[in-house]
Amino acid sequence: MGHPRQLDLETRTYHAVERSAELDEAINLFHRATGIGFYEGVPEEAKFSTLQELTYSQQMRFSMVFDLAAPPHSRHASQPVHTYGTFPGLLNAGGPQPVPVHKISAVTVAPAYRRRGILSRQITADLEYARQAGFALAALTASEATIYGRYGFEPATYQTRFTLKCSHGLKFRVPVPGEVVEIEPQDFGPDYARLAVRALEATFGSVDSTEYDNGFALGRWESWESLEQPKNLRCAAYYDETGELSGFAAYKFDGWDEPTAKLTVHKLVATSTVARLKLYEYLGNHDLVQEVQGQGPGGDPLRRVLENVRDYHVRSVDDVLWLRVLDVVAAFEARGYQHDGRLLLGVGDRMGVVAGTYLFEVADSRATVSLVQSGQEPADVPRVDLSERELAGLYLGTVTLKDLLDTGRAELESTSARGSWLELFDVAGEGFTPHGF
Repeated sequence: MGHPRQLDLETRTYHAVERSAELDEAINLFHRATGIGFYEGVPEEAKFSTLQELTYSQQMRFSMVFDLAAPPHSRHASQPVHTYGTFPGLLNAGGPQPVPVHKISAVTVAPAYRRRGILSRQITADLEYARQAGFALAALTASEATIYGRYGFEPATYQTRFTLKCSHGLKFRVPVPGEVVEIEPQDFGPDYARLAVRALEATFGSVDSTEYDNGFALGRWESWESLEQPKNLRCAAYYDETGELSGFAAYKFDGWDEPTAKLTVHKLVATSTVARLKLYEYLGNHDLVQEVQGQGPGGDPLRRVLENVRDYHVRSVDDVLWLRVLDVVAAFEARGYQHDGRLLLGVGDRMGVVAGTYLFEVADSRATVSLVQSGQEPADVPRVDLSERELAGLYLGTVTLKDLLDTGRAELESTSARGSWLELFDVAGEGFTPHGF
């Protein structure tokens, strides 16, 4: 084999805040390259104004890496070999307010340029930018599960994809109050936007709904790559016993040519378990429909209220939200807690971002976290050592300290007896993330 061709890489970074013709063209180039990188189609030229509007609405900061030494006949003589986008968001971590997070998206590397350190340099610089900008957490959804662990990310929420069998209707063991009504999505935009905010506040593990997410829910487009309207989309809204809007579902009938007549949930948001149950009860009682395909948390309460539990079939369990801690103090003081206690965490970090020893003192659902200098650790407090990945896994209680210690992913360094501190990061229920990005 010959030696790899020498690269001459240049990174160009843009921030979609103040509109300009130059920035519009950079946005167009970025989204074309991202679509190609994900093996997707490229939108028609007429759709690029919408791509620009969505990019500005997210205040996206995006980078493209160009190879100035690319051969003249190569596509990369004019197009980027790497794309990387970020934008600010919010996360419900069980605390009094949603936590600001640095969302990472649209990460691609052209096949001929992989394993050349391009992503490593980009993500290292970006995480430092996010930390300096005051973000305590970085978040992403991963197309491949083996990439982001090396940068300190760890799965924080999972979802279950399931099929509900409903050939004879969907029967619950208990009556569910409220009413579901069909709606016209073009008239529902402001109501949905307000509902999405309330759903974020009510859903542990959720991130905020962006303008793209809102348009996706209401049928304005089906994907970033095409921006075409989905066909045969129907929408319904749930109103609770007081008449307040508390849930929304967009769904599609997949057609009579399929072996099984089914409805597929396109988007569902709810401010309560009751709202979600009522919407699925509505979907499962459509005439002639034999099954409904949807998503939910791992320990889905829907399964537990079915008259026939075998009507719920798990299709897959998938990771959704990945987190990386950038500031231990800010991140964990913003989180909610179910148990009181004191604990020292010794955090190792291959990238050096959050390495150190931290004292956690939790009382009345709030934590005080402080960085402790070597030799000044209080002697009467248990100490656990772990890596930055395990720390991220603890953030939403996806794993427990006991799990980490039992599986060797953390080490108990003090001689203090095990006590209530083992439950310090445990949560009341697992997180669920209804919006990808």
